[in-house]
Amino acid sequence: MRLRSRRSRLVAAGVAMVLPSRARRWVHTGLLGHEIDPTARLGRSLVDVDRLVMGPGSAIASCSVIRGCEEVNLAEEAAIGPLVWVNAVRRDKHYFVDQPLRRPVLRLKRAALISCLHMIDCCDLVEIGAYSGIAGFGSQIMTHTVDIVRLKQVAKPVIVGDHSLVSTSSVLLPGAVIPDNVIVSAGSVVKGPLAEGHTLYEGVPAVAKRALKPELAFFHRAVADVR
Repeated sequence: MRLRSRRSRLVAAGVAMVLPSRARRWVHTGLLGHEIDPTARLGRSLVDVDRLVMGPGSAIASCSVIRGCEEVNLAEEAAIGPLVWVNAVRRDKHYFVDQPLRRPVLRLKRAALISCLHMIDCCDLVEIGAYSGIAGFGSQIMTHTVDIVRLKQVAKPVIVGDHSLVSTSSVLLPGAVIPDNVIVSAGSVVKGPLAEGHTLYEGVPAVAKRALKPELAFFHRAVADVR
């Protein structure tokens, strides 16, 4: 039996938080219909989403809240750490009436990491590339804002490429695109697409500061993380 109503699914997800790990997994797979690999780890977090996919070796730590997304997809060895808040507005809420292609989806590719104490606004797609990380503490990813001319809520995806690092207390605003092989310095604000890879960006707004050697180990790592 799979629960259909959103209220009953929320109640089940809340109850699952306090259950032992085996029972918690059963609630999410049996009652909520999520896809969780036997080697994936789901901690005592509130995960209230339409579809959850956790690949081999992936993990969601305890004490996080992930709600409102149509899909959360963690590829192999991807991880979401503790005290992470992910919030979305589903498409049927009609807050974004002129954006039918909006996708409230969180996608972490292979070995991607969202570390700890971060806030993710997922009203549109947020994608973290393979072997990339939202590192440190206190970063924000924002996908929606107010259009003060039209007095409407608008949303744009935020994309982080492969082998890139967003350092502590940074802000990624709607439409931010970080290429492959980029380091965003601590406390930076990314307002739109950055130009090129193998570059250190910093500042408010973030601008290119210096080129980085392509042979840096971070750009070639093949292990899950550097925690």
